[in-house]
Amino acid sequence: KSSLAFPKIIYSSHGECWEGECTIMACAKQDIVTYDQSLGAEKNLAEEDQDTVSVAPDTVLQVEGEMFFVNREHLAQLSPYFRALFFGGGRESTKKHIEIKGVGLQQFQTLMEFTKNLKLKLDCKNVLEILEAADFLQLDRARLLCCKFLERQLHLSNCLGMMAYAWQRGCLDLYAAARDVVLTHLPALASEQDFMFLPKESIADLLASDNLSIPKEDLALDVALRWATFDPSREEDFMELVGLVRPECLSLPYITDLLSKINSSDPRAKLICRLNNNLPNSWSMGRSIPRARSRETLFVLGGPHEQETQLLYQFHPYSGRWQSHPPLQKKCLTEYSVAAVGNDLS
Repeated sequence: KSSLAFPKIIYSSHGECWEGECTIMACAKQDIVTYDQSLGAEKNLAEEDQDTVSVAPDTVLQVEGEMFFVNREHLAQLSPYFRALFFGGGRESTKKHIEIKGVGLQQFQTLMEFTKNLKLKLDCKNVLEILEAADFLQLDRARLLCCKFLERQLHLSNCLGMMAYAWQRGCLDLYAAARDVVLTHLPALASEQDFMFLPKESIADLLASDNLSIPKEDLALDVALRWATFDPSREEDFMELVGLVRPECLSLPYITDLLSKINSSDPRAKLICRLNNNLPNSWSMGRSIPRARSRETLFVLGGPHEQETQLLYQFHPYSGRWQSHPPLQKKCLTEYSVAAVGNDLS
């Protein structure tokens, strides 16, 4: 098993920055995965590109002393970088020998092979460097394949780092996939050091999501407390984050336990006291809706036997709150037959 770390993931809070490494990958196998973009939906486009490749080279690109014979038109079709380089009106537009800087030889060679056959060999050791080189050269197809490879490596031990890296690189699909893993397992991940260094914006995005999967809302407040306690300068951030917690779904025992710690040596005591004295405005704006992925609820349906409508009530176990719903427009003659899909009954 091997592991790979993101180089220089930078987090910031109140102008301060931390620079470190986040483990993003642990591969059980070192087998090389070859992505062939000439298959499936890309087949026709690939065949067209391969026909273009047969055009004779007309330019030499030099990287770290190595020469690559390429066709300008072909590379320009694949990359805005090369289109601007060859046809942008700059000095290189008239040159037949151009030196490329800012990209490694091995990565450039791999990507030039990709431009010829649309096959990209990726493994846990080379994928990040190839992704960054593809990003630099604006080879969007190769970049997408690298992101798809990283999606396949997602698991609990790397999803936080992967989410941060994908955000830095603008890999939106990879970010969404990593974010979904984090949303599904946030309570378990909140104790990880990588989580403590996430920026406030990322924490707010997670807490605001209706797809946050937690068995009870208490854990959302606990996550905000844990993150804010890590750095004393995050007190103001905590007051913003706690406004994203859904107060009516908090359990009474949990609230009682928090209040009991106000005068204790608990590191969260100061934040709890601040919250107790200054409740967020959002907490007084009305009833909050339970999160879609964490609802545990009980419906009670009934009423007089022969009426055209039947009364419907919903009970939220964690908050102990009853909620009335519009009557069910069904007449009960013998027995009830009710189907529930999420929070909708029919």
